Order: sequence, then structure tokens, then C-alpha cells
Amino acid sequence: MSQRYPFVNYQIDGKVVTLIMVSEAGVATPEMAQRSMAAFKQRLKKDEVVLVAKGVSLAPIYIGAKPFVDKLKDVPLGSIPWSQVEM
Repeated sequence: MSQRYPFVNYQIDGKVVTLIMVSEAGVATPEMAQRSMAAFKQRLKKDEVVLVAKGVSLAPIYIGAKPFVDKLKDVPLGSIPWSQVEM
């Protein structure tokens, strides 16, 4: 059974990074975040992936490579042109 996720291919430092919005529950522990990241990387067949979740405070939580996460910290989620993908 597939699920729909908000996603976008976002340009960071000359690389196309895929941002995928996931539920906070899916990344609640380091183990869950690692499993979610591995699953998305395998499905997308790429390593440049950042998972995005809205925290309880509505501040975004980014999970991925530190250089990408650092660049995204000041980017408002509403300014990102999200699309939908079914996986």
C-alpha cells in the first residue's frame, strides 16, 4: 500500500537535494530516523535526501547530511514549492 508525501527537489550548493516531508512519529528516535532515511534513499536511488518533519513547536526538524541541514535551517517551509509523490 503506497502513501503520499510532500517532496521537492531543492538546489543546495549546486546539488539537487530531495526534501521529503514525513510525520514527526517517523523520525521520533534516532533508530526510526535512520530506518526512514535508509528506506527513502533506497526507493529514490540517491543519497542526497533530507527528511523534514514539523515538531511540536511547529519548528521544522531536518534529518540528513549536516551541510544540507545547516543550509535549510533558515528557509521557511512555506517558501518551498512542495509537490506530492506516492511511494
